[in-house]
Amino acid sequence: MTLEIKNIWNALNRVLTIINLVLFMVLNGQGFDYTKVKGKTVPLYLNVILLLILGSAVFITLYGLFS
Repeated sequence: MTLEIKNIWNALNRVLTIINLVLFMVLNGQGFDYTKVKGKTVPLYLNVILLLILGSAVFITLYGLFS
């Protein structure tokens, strides 16, 4: 059971990392090479905080662009 929970958290962390990379790419207007960052890990709580910050920044940028 513990191994299943750990695998779920790791998969969630991997998905959040990819989402954060895409949001960062949108903000910078540059691409990224997934193979370079494939092995890197970020703690889950930092990934969630980064998702909130980058999501807010993208929302503010797009809201200012279209209003």
